[in-house]
Amino acid sequence: MERHGRGERHSDEELASALEAEVARITTAIPIVGTPQAQAQVADSHADTEPEPAPEPVAPPTFQTVARAEPLDLVPADLAPRDSEPVPLLPVAPPHSAVAPPDGEAEVAPTDPAPPAPPASPSPPTGERPASADDAASADDAATATSGRHAGSSLLAPELTDLEPTPVDRRVGGASRMFWLWFAGTSSLISIGVGATLFVLGLNLRQLLVATLVGVALSFLPLGVGTLAGKWSGQPTLVVSRASFGIRGNIVPTVLALVVKLFWGSVLLWLAGSAAGALMTPERWPGNSAGATTIALAVTILVAVGVAYVGYRLVARVQLVLTIASAVLIVLMVTATWRHVDMTRALAVPDALWTHVVTGAVLVFSYVGLAWAMSSAEVARYQRPLSSGGAAMLWATFGAGVPPFVLVSYGGLLAASQPALAGELARDPVSALTSLGLPDWFPVPLLLAVMLSLISALVLTLYSTGFTLDAAGARFGRRGNTLIAGVAIAVVGGVLAATVTDLSAVVRGVPTAISVPVAAWVGVFAGEMMLRTRRFHQQSLLTRGGAYPDWRWTNLALLLAGTVVGLGMVSSPLRWLAWEGYLFRLIGVDPQAGIATSNIGVLVALAIGLLGALVSASPAIRRQEQIP
Repeated sequence: MERHGRGERHSDEELASALEAEVARITTAIPIVGTPQAQAQVADSHADTEPEPAPEPVAPPTFQTVARAEPLDLVPADLAPRDSEPVPLLPVAPPHSAVAPPDGEAEVAPTDPAPPAPPASPSPPTGERPASADDAASADDAATATSGRHAGSSLLAPELTDLEPTPVDRRVGGASRMFWLWFAGTSSLISIGVGATLFVLGLNLRQLLVATLVGVALSFLPLGVGTLAGKWSGQPTLVVSRASFGIRGNIVPTVLALVVKLFWGSVLLWLAGSAAGALMTPERWPGNSAGATTIALAVTILVAVGVAYVGYRLVARVQLVLTIASAVLIVLMVTATWRHVDMTRALAVPDALWTHVVTGAVLVFSYVGLAWAMSSAEVARYQRPLSSGGAAMLWATFGAGVPPFVLVSYGGLLAASQPALAGELARDPVSALTSLGLPDWFPVPLLLAVMLSLISALVLTLYSTGFTLDAAGARFGRRGNTLIAGVAIAVVGGVLAATVTDLSAVVRGVPTAISVPVAAWVGVFAGEMMLRTRRFHQQSLLTRGGAYPDWRWTNLALLLAGTVVGLGMVSSPLRWLAWEGYLFRLIGVDPQAGIATSNIGVLVALAIGLLGALVSASPAIRRQEQIP
């Protein structure tokens, strides 16, 4: 090689030797974190190096205890904790004191987030530098390109991960990603119908806002705890649930989850078909209503199954696009209908009984938090292990809670401003909105707003159901199970589209009934998460004979007790659910009046599961955590 400035010539061997000596000089200055054997190996590797001038003094590393019971990333294999062991002490050195390790020295744990130069070839995963706060944006974008077990670059390459933990090198998502993973799925304009239903129940605007806020706040518990559990273990919700109910006993909440997801998936599909059919009428758009409904059902289920079948990478990208589109369409809808808001009339509605506020809060809690409680870990499995668990919980709840809060509140405001339209908004919000004398072009964005959000929610439902079927023992893999779930939801959704026309009856009836056992499960699961000080033993969640027993009888009894008591303290307008509220009848309270109509049984079931687990589960959890 020749340098033309002074005609100096150096061979490639001389340059390589000089570079090797410089690297050796720098690496002698960094603190080595590893076992004595690893340190000896590093020392031996530099034994033949000629002595260099003494490096600048480096501040000695200080040790701090990592208080979070979360898995560490990029820790040397000999130092990394086992799945049930506490988080170790790691040295925290000044940022300038370390560089990236040479190739092959996987035992070195670097602490500098900015190495001076990349190595010639990629280092092993255990030698990579930890992600810093400045890397959040780039890592979040990289997650879409690297999610899944495959190494392909196409978004259409199927995800191969099933129930086993998500590989650490694929877990690159930032906490903020949880916001847009949930936003689009919960931003359906059908929430306007929920707000109108609250007004029809008797709540005025002030009470409606309080009920909606309380319901969204309660949703933090199931969504936040499930997100944290998925981040800790890198596994689906109904796999992590085995730690609380046993490897075999978990079949009870797994079957419950399948019923819940089948119901909500079918409702989402039915709503998409009914929305398209409502617009295809002679006075709005010319066309055949039945044909439009059929086409909408087919398009919605095919698109949702296709995205869910491919897996997380495509799901994440689609959710991001739909979040942006949903936000724009929501703003457009509010702008187009704002002239029909009459604040004076809305504020003049008198207060109803405050027991009705409990009814409204439970309805929103069931519609937001409990509907997604058994799906929350699935989309948190790709979170960076070193990212903040608390931030992920907040972003997930914020993303899932803000759209319903805005839309339910606005639906109540429209209903209070137009009382003659309130009943129609509750029964069929799409048809009611089109009857407001809006511009001729408005049905197009209205249909898009409804369809895109419903497709987004159905994608999440199908993606989660594939894992749930796998956890229940269906041996077809996640992708095969996703297809099975799609067929089942298509059949039930088609039946609903052919037989049901009233949204309010669906919102007020079945969701409350299935929310009671879900609330009891959430209570037990959340209570145990509060007691845990170590992360889950991932392999024991997949096989019998490990850290977790086959049956957790106490927790199963709490689930049963919460369900029995809760169903005895709720009511439903549906005739075939008239047996609910039997505990009120036993004590002489009319189940169709006063507190008996508040559906407080959902909150009672949640309290039984939560308090019962907090009181009784600690010894069992400590035994689990003592197993190496």
